Amino acid sequence: MTGEPDTVELWLVPDQRPGPAAADLLAVLDPEERSRAAACLSADARRRFVLAHGAVRHLVADRLGVAPQDVRWRRGPHGKPELVGRYSGVEANLSHSGTVAVVALSASRRVGVDVQQVLPRLDDSGMPERYFLPEEVRHVRGGADAGSRAERFATLWARKEALVKAHGGRLTQGLRIPLLDGGTVTGVPPADAWARDYRVTDVPAPDGYRAAVALSGTGAFRVSVHRWTWPPA
Repeated sequence: MTGEPDTVELWLVPDQRPGPAAADLLAVLDPEERSRAAACLSADARRRFVLAHGAVRHLVADRLGVAPQDVRWRRGPHGKPELVGRYSGVEANLSHSGTVAVVALSASRRVGVDVQQVLPRLDDSGMPERYFLPEEVRHVRGGADAGSRAERFATLWARKEALVKAHGGRLTQGLRIPLLDGGTVTGVPPADAWARDYRVTDVPAPDGYRAAVALSGTGAFRVSVHRWTWPPA
């Protein structure tokens, strides 16, 4: 008898105004995160960065029963943050685009999430031809108008980046993985870089955005969607 499928918690973190609440979240960030926040080019970008990174710290801390400021990360060979030390025991990944951030949590399987803002102005940029496989380019270009083509591009990009983030590899490798229909990715070359199997699925996102989650292994999983706000209601 098969058990229940694994669950991925998906937390939507919308931009929140006014900004003073972000000061409480800034206090739980580590020095590197604070430095990155300070380097943001605008107050809006800085607030969104603090909200997103504060959210993932609080969500992980709630899962592990620790203080959010005590959560420790290290970066893998290609920059993916990973939990370390005694603060392991949950897999987490963060993505943000425009005014929306998304956090994905998994109990044990490697997880990647990506959210992409739909940007019709990219229609004439040549990006599909530059990054996608020929059949994917045909799919994107087959959209009825600029908005439809932008939606198809954002959907494909989100799937590919979610897969890359779950694996921890380079985006240039993931862009060559066929994901026109999502689903299961198994034994895709180059074998040394993509040794694991993954499942990729589209997930709910706010209007004007597309999002996807990737999970290691070929076992089924379900997604539970939540909304994260600060301070808590």
